[in-house]
Amino acid sequence: MPVSGPSVAVVMSTYNGADHLVEQLESVLGQDVGALSVLVRDDGSSDGTLELLRPYASAGKVELVEGENLGVTRSFLDALSRVPRSVEYVALCDQDDVWHADKLSRALDVLEAKGRDLPRLYCSEYTFCDADMRPQGRSRLNRIGVDFPKMLFENRGSGNTMVLNRRLVDLVVEAGPDDVYCHDWWIALVATAVGELTYDDVSTLEYRRTGSNASPTGSGGLRLLRYRVRTFLQRGQLDDVTRQLGKLEAAFGGRMDARRRDLLKRALRGGRLTKALTPLRLRQTLAGELALRVLFLAGLL
Repeated sequence: MPVSGPSVAVVMSTYNGADHLVEQLESVLGQDVGALSVLVRDDGSSDGTLELLRPYASAGKVELVEGENLGVTRSFLDALSRVPRSVEYVALCDQDDVWHADKLSRALDVLEAKGRDLPRLYCSEYTFCDADMRPQGRSRLNRIGVDFPKMLFENRGSGNTMVLNRRLVDLVVEAGPDDVYCHDWWIALVATAVGELTYDDVSTLEYRRTGSNASPTGSGGLRLLRYRVRTFLQRGQLDDVTRQLGKLEAAFGGRMDARRRDLLKRALRGGRLTKALTPLRLRQTLAGELALRVLFLAGLL
């Protein structure tokens, strides 16, 4: 009996994720969609991750690529490039979350209703959990709407919620991994630059915050501010953001409409005052907006 519905591949990059990997994989394999495949690229694990994955591969439940260590961004992009072109949609997956059973079917319903005429990306919210999967709160990535201006200097697309249509997959693979700072940010940038991002305000997964991935996201006040200053406002990372925008212009500037192309040009080469005084909202929160304007005035972005 033929499988109904569009085909979807789940792409996962693993690295020393043995502790929670089985729970994540089982939640993926339990999705209520028909034409499902799973591609796992291991990024050089040494903790028993491969020993957990190989039986799944032997049983034909996943395709396993045992790769060299590339780092999370290049590993994900390499895995994405391995998905057969016959697959219509691709979802990204972390190694330690738990997906709701209807995560993929919900995303596919949204994307299919939108049509296949444009590169399209689906994102959603998620539920914060501690290491034992006790709920701690809910993400608010989409507070005031997510569009191209608001994606230039802030990543509001969480990779573990993303589902890409084939048009978007092809563009991301075609552009290659060089100068990509964060794979999920890059995918969201491409989608909002030349296609469309659709945000679902429903939580579709339980996001496990462990010692290796925990950040104060979802926290408020001084703790979150200190974290952002410590991790993002470092000169090297700011340069990475600028290089990523330069790649966007080089790879896709010719495909962008005039408005978005001009926005990107000003983001890359506009003067300090021009950028600091733009009437556009560029970040989701007022505190984040103020911090960004200070960076513009200081000539750091």
